[in-house]
Amino acid sequence: MTAPTPKDPQAEAEFTRKMVLGILGTLEQKGLLSKHEVDSIIRAARQAAYPTPPRRTPGPAAPGTQWVKPGQPHQPMDRTTPVAIPNVQRATPTGTPENDQPKEETPKAEAPPVIDFDLK
Repeated sequence: MTAPTPKDPQAEAEFTRKMVLGILGTLEQKGLLSKHEVDSIIRAARQAAYPTPPRRTPGPAAPGTQWVKPGQPHQPMDRTTPVAIPNVQRATPTGTPENDQPKEETPKAEAPPVIDFDLK
């Protein structure tokens, strides 16, 4: 007695797919299923066969950021964490004539009004 030959999984999957499509087509032709029902069955089978991968949380965030997963309760923001704001202004090299002369004071413009509120 010989052992059964192993079957190719790709060929088996293709055979099963064609058989199911044939059965669904026959049921639709006989009037047991509507075209809309057949389409929804095929769509559900496709989604089950190829599930969407879980979404990754976005990359780098500001210091003190706490990621919240779906279903996890909201955590209020910790306002005790210091926020570092880098100085991005262009600095002139020391020893240049611009730095040797005293700068003239320019009148400061009024600061625009700021609205501060907390969303709850």
